[in-house]
Amino acid sequence: MPEERNNLENTLHEDVRSEEVQEIMGKMPAWLVRRGITLVAILLLVIGIGAYFFKYPDVIPARVLISSSTPPVKLVARSNLPIQKLFVKSNETVKPEQVLCILTNASNYDDLQKIVTITRSIDTTVSLPQTLERIEIPTGLQMGELQTNYAELYQAVQDYRFYLKHNSYGATLNSLSKQAEYTGALNRELDKRERMLQEQLALQHNRFSADSSLVKERVISRAEYETSRKTMLDQQMNTQTNRSSIIQNNLQQTEYQKNIAEISQQRQSQENTLLQKIRDASSRFSGQYAQWEQTYIIKSPIEGVVTFFKFWKENQFVQAGEGVMMVTPPTQQYIARGELGPDRSGKIEAGQDVLIKLTAYPFEEYGMLRGKVLSRSAVAMDSVFLLEIKLADGLRTNAGKVIPDQPQLDGIGEILTEDKSVLQRLFEKVFGKWRR
Repeated sequence: MPEERNNLENTLHEDVRSEEVQEIMGKMPAWLVRRGITLVAILLLVIGIGAYFFKYPDVIPARVLISSSTPPVKLVARSNLPIQKLFVKSNETVKPEQVLCILTNASNYDDLQKIVTITRSIDTTVSLPQTLERIEIPTGLQMGELQTNYAELYQAVQDYRFYLKHNSYGATLNSLSKQAEYTGALNRELDKRERMLQEQLALQHNRFSADSSLVKERVISRAEYETSRKTMLDQQMNTQTNRSSIIQNNLQQTEYQKNIAEISQQRQSQENTLLQKIRDASSRFSGQYAQWEQTYIIKSPIEGVVTFFKFWKENQFVQAGEGVMMVTPPTQQYIARGELGPDRSGKIEAGQDVLIKLTAYPFEEYGMLRGKVLSRSAVAMDSVFLLEIKLADGLRTNAGKVIPDQPQLDGIGEILTEDKSVLQRLFEKVFGKWRR
């Protein structure tokens, strides 16, 4: 009995202790609840503040092509001919209009340049006669296709020089000028005689007037009076005769001057005709030379470095339209253009930053080029908008490395649009779905 009672007491004691433990374990302490709520609230507040203040931009990718302001020029052959002569070597610096190559033809290039220099002087001169005095067209030149035009120019110059040396206009004008000079001297003598005859006529007239008074007063005889009257009439006739000589001499002088003017005009007209033939022949030669140059000459249109590809020596055969050389200009300024699809294109605005990752230069090693959007095309062509981008530091990347100068580079541009916070983006997502 005592053992059963002890067992019962132990059982009751254990039950009482289990209830106390359960009560303690089932009820959370109030201080822990308060501190937990505070901690969660602080954490949510920090996350909200961070989401409000932390901002980052949208990135819109675009294909970007960077090229120099003056692109490389590919020089092609215009005829199916071998190369006759090369004037430059590969990687040599050339100037605009410099001759690089001549294709095979029947002309001698040095001979052609002699005549080209002469025709340029003829075409640009103000006074062609003075120019022709200084130049001498050589003979025996190898002109090839331009032989006829060269012969025409040579003959025109020779005709003009023969005319200057053998024309009769000069002798005729000299003779007429001398005759006009003699007539002028005769006129001056007749004028002097006219003044003397006028004085004599005045004296004779006074004497006749006196004799007329004397004959009335019967101081002199009638015969003496008639003699005085005859003398005055003779003096008047001499004066009239001298005047007629002056008029006739003036007419002769006028005739001489008229003939001189007409012959001078004929002389100038024939000279102008011969000079015009020279100009026409020179122009035709220049025109034919320009066509010849287009066919056989390869020139550099710009300054730069010439590069050979398939052709590098004389006597190599080239096909018409085949590239012979490439001239790469010195790169000074670069132009960047981007292509963008319609997706999010409306967010692109002038002044936005662009980071360009070059295809040939990994951005992890070389960095990225910085730029700004200058403009975006108003409409799309083939669903593509065009962007004008200005490079901020040329070919210097944000890693401080300089990309070597080259005519063209391509890559991907990341356009940084408006900065938005995480909270703003979350609201846009939520309200955007709610609006739908």
